Amino acid sequence: MIDEILRADLDAPRKQRHTVTRIFHRLVEEHRADVSYGMVRYYVASRKPEILVESGKAPLEAFVPQTHQPGHEAEVDFGDVSVRLAGELVTCYLFSFRLSHSGKAVHRVFASAGQVAFFEGHVHALVS
Repeated sequence: MIDEILRADLDAPRKQRHTVTRIFHRLVEEHRADVSYGMVRYYVASRKPEILVESGKAPLEAFVPQTHQPGHEAEVDFGDVSVRLAGELVTCYLFSFRLSHSGKAVHRVFASAGQVAFFEGHVHALVS
């Protein structure tokens, strides 16, 4: 019964579609169904997207897993961090290195974000 109502609502204007409450009341009043509101709400929430896909009105969701070969990809970035050094607030730079395959991450704080810090961060990340 609920599937029929949901399929009929596909062509109905937005304001005239059935709410879960209306579907529940129709089931109880018209069909003397012994069902709880929570069960109707749960069923509608799971079935409505399926019916939309079946009718072609919603795209089929697909999952494409990401695959990263070991050692082939990494992400590197610098970010500003404030550090209290000898009681004084100093801006330093956080080197962040993350390997895509394993998710291993290495972080180091440097006084600058220059080329020397960039290379030193890589050496530390790849050696440790």
